[in-house]
Amino acid sequence: MSSLDSLHGYLSRMKRPERVVCGVAAIMADKFNWSCLWTRSTWVLIVLMNPAIGLLLYFVLALALPKR
Repeated sequence: MSSLDSLHGYLSRMKRPERVVCGVAAIMADKFNWSCLWTRSTWVLIVLMNPAIGLLLYFVLALALPKR
């Protein structure tokens, strides 16, 4: 398996609107009609830049979004 195959598999998984962790990015992408790949990429950047606030916000949204 080449690295190109594994990258293609990763990108195809990130584009599918299924739950990866809690499904926050998929729910937000569906609600606002955004690309699921770019929404997940943005969440990764937020968490990498400020892990405490990013993860706190992510899990608060994980609790709040499915109820709406």
